Formats: sequence, C-alpha cells, structure tokens
Amino acid sequence: MKSTQLLLISLTSYLITLRHGALAQDSYLQLATEFITTYPSPYGSTAFNSIAFGAQRYAMACLYYATYAQTNTYISEDSDIMDGWYSADNWISEEGVCEWEGVQCNDNNFVIEVDLSGNNLGGTFPNEFSVIGSSLEYLDLSNNPTASFMSGMFWMGQMTQLLHLDIHNTNFDHSGIPPYFANLVNLQYFDMSETYIWYSFGWDVFSNMTSLEWLNIADNYYEGEFPTEIANLPNLKNLYIHDSYFSGSFDFLDTMTPEMIEIWADQNYWEPGPIPSALFQFSNLKGLSLTGCQLTGTIPTEFGLLDKLERVWLFNNTLSATIPTEIGDMDNLKLFQMEDNMLTGSMPASVCDNFDTEDHPLKALASDCESEVDCPCCNCCASECDCNGDGCYQDGEDEELPPSTGGGFGCFSGVNTVNVAGKGMVPIRDLKIGDDVQVGSNNKYSRVYSFGHYNKDMIGEYLKFYSTALDRPLEISKDHMIFVENRGIVPASTVTIGEKLVLATNNDEQQQQSNNAATAKVTRIDEVYSKGAFAPFTESGTISVNGVISSNYITMQDDLDALTIAGGIQLASMHWIAHSFQIPHRLACKWNFEHFCAKETYSESGISKWVYGPYLASKWFLNQHVTVLSVFSLPVILVAFLCNIINVVTTNYGFAVMVGILGFIIFSRKTSKKL
Repeated sequence: MKSTQLLLISLTSYLITLRHGALAQDSYLQLATEFITTYPSPYGSTAFNSIAFGAQRYAMACLYYATYAQTNTYISEDSDIMDGWYSADNWISEEGVCEWEGVQCNDNNFVIEVDLSGNNLGGTFPNEFSVIGSSLEYLDLSNNPTASFMSGMFWMGQMTQLLHLDIHNTNFDHSGIPPYFANLVNLQYFDMSETYIWYSFGWDVFSNMTSLEWLNIADNYYEGEFPTEIANLPNLKNLYIHDSYFSGSFDFLDTMTPEMIEIWADQNYWEPGPIPSALFQFSNLKGLSLTGCQLTGTIPTEFGLLDKLERVWLFNNTLSATIPTEIGDMDNLKLFQMEDNMLTGSMPASVCDNFDTEDHPLKALASDCESEVDCPCCNCCASECDCNGDGCYQDGEDEELPPSTGGGFGCFSGVNTVNVAGKGMVPIRDLKIGDDVQVGSNNKYSRVYSFGHYNKDMIGEYLKFYSTALDRPLEISKDHMIFVENRGIVPASTVTIGEKLVLATNNDEQQQQSNNAATAKVTRIDEVYSKGAFAPFTESGTISVNGVISSNYITMQDDLDALTIAGGIQLASMHWIAHSFQIPHRLACKWNFEHFCAKETYSESGISKWVYGPYLASKWFLNQHVTVLSVFSLPVILVAFLCNIINVVTTNYGFAVMVGILGFIIFSRKTSKKL
C-alpha cells in the first residue's frame, strides 16, 4: 500500500515541477508533498484505493499549507492571520484525514464534509482541493479571510456532489458570477453573501441549480434588476438579497414558487410602490423583511391570511394610514416591526390582545408609538427598537435576525480605541464621562460630558475603513460624520476608496510615527457586524478614534452633510446644527457636572435620555413635506444661532462683562433723556 502511495508521490512531484518549475521549500505544494511522503495515508487496501486516498490526503494537506498563516491581497502580514488557524487538531499528523478536526468521511473513508468556518484561514484557497470533489457533499469556509480569485475558483467547478456550500464573509473575488458555479447541480444550500463576487452578469449559472432551496447572495454589489434565473428556481424556499444594490420592481415575486418560507430584500434600490401583492401567494411564508424598500401605501389586510408568518420587518419605509386589525389573525406571529413609517391611529386591540400571552407567541411589537401611533402594548418605539437586543423576541433557536444599525444613532463599535489623557490608548468601551480624550492634533483634548449611545452588548452594523496609515481599521456607523480631506465633515457612508481621512497627530515623536501622516488614504471599506455601540459627546464636538478625527454627530438626511431644503439649497452643516442644539446640555454640565452629567441615564437600548427626545423631534421634522421643511428650517437655524450667542455670553466672562457694560451705558442714556 505504501509503495503505491510513494509512486503517487513521485508522480505528483514530477507533475508539480512541470507546472510550477522548481519550488521553494516553503511553498504549500512542496510542503504537502513532503508531508504525504513522511506520513502516507493509513487508508487503502488495494493499489487503486491507495492512489485515491493518497490524492485525497495530498489535497487536504494543500488546503492546510495554502491557508495557514498566509496572506493575500486583502490581508497584510501584520494582521492576526499570521497566528494561523484557531484550531487544527490532528491536521498534518499521522492520523487519517477522517480524524482531522472539521472533517467527516463516509464508511469508505472518503471525505464528505469539511467545516472550517470562523477558523482564521488566510492565503488563497488551492485548486488542488478539487481532487476530493467527487465525494465532498458539505463545505463551510465562512467567516474566514481566505481568498479565491477569478480563475483560481476552478476547484469549485469540480465540487459536483456538493449539497451545502457556505463561503459568506470571505475574500472570494470574482467579477460577475463565477462560471464554475454552473457545475454545482446538486446544491441545496448556498451562501455567498459578504464576498467580493460582484457585478450583475453570469446569472445563467443558477439555472442549473434546480435543487437549490436556500440561497443568500446579500451584501454584495450587483446593480440591475433581480435575475429571473433565480426567481424561476423550482425548489427555492429561502431567499436573502438585502443590501445588494438591486433595482427595478418586485415583479420577480410573481414567478417564484409558492412554497417560499422566508424572503429578505431590504435596503436595495427598488422602485417606490406598495407592498407587493404577490407576497400573499406564499401561504408557507414564515419570515419577511422589507426594510428601507421605499414602500408606500397601506399595510394590506391580506397579512391576516398568512397564518404561518412568524417574523415581519417593515420599518424605515413610508407606509401610511392605520394598522389593519387582521394582523391580530396571525396566530404564529412572534415579531412585527413597523416603526419609522407614517402610520397613524391606534394599534388594533386584536393585536394587543395577542401580545405576550400564553396562547400567542407575539413578544416583539414595534411602531412609532412615541409619536403617531397609540400602542400601549408595544415594547419598542421608533428608533429605540433593536431586533438583536432589548425588546425583541428571540425564540431560543439562534435564528439570524436583521442586525441592528446602532439603534438609529451613529456610533463607533467597541473594538475602536481612543487616546485618554493620563491613560494613553484605551478601548472606547472603557471611556468614561469626565475623561479628557484627544479630539484633534497637537495634543488637543476635550472632556467627555455624555454618551449619545452607550451599549456594550448590542451587535451593530458598521463600515470598516482600512488604511496603511492606521494602526487598526476604523469601525463607524454609516450615518456618523467624519473628517475627510477637501470635503470637510461628511457622513461615513459617502466616503470612497482613495479618499483621505484626517488624522489627529501629536507633537510626540512616537505618535507621529504611529500615524505616519496627517491623513490616511482609504484602501478598503467593508461592512461588518461588531459588538458594542458608543457615541461619546465631547465639549469640542469632535473626537479622535483610532487616530481619525470624527464628529460627535450624525447626518439626519440620509447621505447629506448639510440641512437641505427644496431646490437642493443647503442651509447649514449637520455638525454645526447638532453641536449648537447640544449647547443647553453642555451648559448644564458646566454648571453642575455631578448632577446633570456624571450620573447620566440611558434607555433600555443604551440611548441617552438627554439625546433621545431631540433625536425624535429632528426625525419628525425632517420627515415633513418639503414645503413645511423649507418654511420652518430658517427658524431652526435662528434658534441654533441663539444657542451659540447664549453659549458665548455664559462661558466667555470677558465678553459677558463687555455686553453688561454696553447695556448699562445704553440704559443710562435712555434714562437721562427721560429726565
């Protein structure tokens, strides 16, 4: 048996040399060859089996050496990828591959399952892995920075027996849908979300996947209308296409199988219109998420016919009128979010009667109950709702829910750091009210007097900015304002690769070397989910996070950096307006810090009680008709100016004395004239 495998090894080495020439001693091909030479496969009783098992062992060794502590285009040598896999029990040992961690085999010792999800795989996934394609049924590489580029995905086309493939949140990179997918004819479960597979062509490969039941292609950049090749799949039951830059209408729903169980189509560029009537043909539907889809009109009464529906997300649209009583007919409903719309009236008694009772599973109910909707049974109101945290129902099955975006407030994730006077660099989650934190260059510090948002436990959605000038990437929510060279203070969502973030540099030489420059050129932007949501408010209105100067505030008008009215007229920057309206809060802290600020309290989702009211008022104001917005914006600006005048008078004592003297002179002159 071993002599047969040695023959295979000699042949393999010869073929490798022909293909690649002389190999470096540390190349993954050379290392894999040396491994199977030293530790041949213990399986195989015939010459044929010995060759097959030897090839299988070689392919698995190539996988290990190509991805263990290896870099690629998207990761650098100073990242934690160089620490290697998190866990690799029995890999590259004398044990048979069936004993290697994450590997399962059939009764004949051929590999049928490889699960290496979240194991810190790096490098470039090797084409040699294709050797086991004739037996492999399950492959999970998700949540790893490993990469596969263009023709380097050849191996995937050999996985003809795959039933389950998960490559989400990897650095797999292909312009258009890889043609190799056409060979995955037996696939039933496929997750390619959060990769670099982008652009809307090559969809025809999905026509071959007639057994596909579960598909997630979300969080990629496609553009164009949703492909009919997917809509026409005969066995599809679960579809996730959120945040994918699709456009057009929801007409594709008309051709989908009526057996659909769950659909998430959030945050695309769909044409404005009513909730699609085609949804109500899906009698088995259990989950529906259409947030940020420009939905108009009313919530249809037909929802009451979907008696299997368990979870519904319709927030962040412009739905109007009242909530239909038929929602109360949904006996299996667990969660219904409809906040951040234009709904009015009262939550129907038929719905409230079902809330949190022994006979009904409804545990999470959200609406604009702080303003337009009277809902005594809602446990989430407006932007305070968080489906991954306080107030939202989770059924204990660890089902994935639409991730929170920081509870409606711009934040930094808990992995970021700040420079605190007397302490140095500390995690932002350890920052405290009263700390003096760096807010600009030349050792400029300012006191933290509040947190607009403070929640250590919630999971938020963030943009992750990479730059060679940063010690670590910056994680910031999309609507948070950030300083960009030549543009000023703009929403993070508008920053593009190649633009330069403004850095806070110090006179200290070591800090200068750490930052390298006054700006950091953005080289990569990811959308990530991270733990913690923190929005420190400083007296200066700015803060340096990971060395990048940022505003304390968010934009309230999508991607705009200034209050904009009819005709695109910009009145004042969002940063200036927000900082102006925080003046009463800052003055209260100056007058009695211990009473007003040191003991700050927060809502259940971590939003400051000082901030929540003004935030809701701002949201309400900016959602008014453009005419109303234009007419009342000027008084808003005048109030902001008045706040600044009050601030100058009350904090600049010299100026206050001058104003007092001037007032006394004017009063004296008027009095003398009367006499």
